[in-house]
Formats: sequence, C-alpha cells, structure tokens
Amino acid sequence: MRQQTLKHRQKVLETEQRLNRARMNPHFFFNALASLQTMAVKNEDGKALAMNLSKFSHIMRETLESTYKEYVTIEQEIDFLNEYLTLQKIRFPEKFEFQISCASNLEPDVYMIPSMIIQPFAENAVEHGFQGMQSVGKLNITFSIDGHSLKVTITDNGKGLADAKHIQKEHISRASQIIKDRIYLLNLKLKTKASFSIDNRKDNDGVEVIIYLPIIESNDITDY
Repeated sequence: MRQQTLKHRQKVLETEQRLNRARMNPHFFFNALASLQTMAVKNEDGKALAMNLSKFSHIMRETLESTYKEYVTIEQEIDFLNEYLTLQKIRFPEKFEFQISCASNLEPDVYMIPSMIIQPFAENAVEHGFQGMQSVGKLNITFSIDGHSLKVTITDNGKGLADAKHIQKEHISRASQIIKDRIYLLNLKLKTKASFSIDNRKDNDGVEVIIYLPIIESNDITDY
C-alpha cells in the first residue's frame, strides 16, 4: 500500500513537472517579438505598436503566472486567447481568422477552467494546420454547457489529421499530452470525469477538439 502511494505521488509530481515545462512554446515569444521589431523599424502606427507590445507583455505575464495558477475564469481565458491570436495575426497577416464565442447561459466571469488548456490547440492550427493553404484559415473556439459539463469546442478548417506532416503531428501530440496531464490532475484533485477528444471534422475539413470539463465556479476554488 505504501509503495502504491509513493508511485502515485511520483506520477503526480512527474505530471506537474511536465506541465510546467510545456506551458508555452518559447518560439512564439521570439517570433512575436521579431514581428513587433519589424513594425517598429517600418515606423508603422505607433498606437498599434504600443497596444501590441502591451498584449505581448500581458501574455508573458500570464504564462509565467500559470506555473502556479491552476485555474482561470473563462473571461480571463478568452482575453488571453484574443491577445495571443491577435499577435499571431501580425506574424501571419491575412492567413487566418478567428472567433471566440460563449453561450448566453454561461457566466464567463464566474465559471473557471484549468489555465493554458486551449492555447496549444490554437497554436497548432495557426502555425501548422493553416500553412500552405490557398484559402483563409478559420479557427473557432466555443464555450457552452452540455448537461452537467462545460464543453469547449475548438475547430479549424486546416489540414486534417491524416494530412498532417511529421512536424504537425508532433505538435498535435504535444497539445494532446498537455491536456491529458491537465485532465489527469483535475480528475485526481476534484474527483471529476473530465475528458477530451480530437478527430477530423465530419466534412473532413480540418480538426475538431472537444473538451468536457466539470462546472467550477470561482467560489468553489479557494486559491487560483
């Protein structure tokens, strides 16, 4: 029994360490900063540059804070994703569009989700799924209630799983491992049955990720 407990604790520790290492791809920060430097050199709109620098610094702060912040409100997650994807549009102008929506029966400032759980899939769509496309990539992220669960749906019209090249498959695998780790810890700590799936869309046009999470309100979490 004691040996099983030690193995269990070891698995939890390894999972938490793996998550801390995988918080965000460092290449994004280098590439985003290079794009902002290009804006500055070209003497483009100073207000736009200042606004995007503010987004960049906020993303860095949120990423660092996520190492000890287990949960964020849906509102905070949407703000983070909006800033992240807006900076990605500077890197990939006119390459993709995105939309983030929340069901009317959701209270985004009350309901909470594990931090940094959606960004890896958004990153994969933008940096790999849409590359080489002649048409404009479309990324949709929706939050809704499904029975007693919070449902997060992430869809894109990029390359499907079967068409993914080796490097994209590695990123899909990385995103999947991150969410597996988050869900493992979530289910362990809160005794829930969170789950996720990733598959080609029914029309074989891109990828669909569906995440089912427990409904957690901010007053349910004492420290986040």
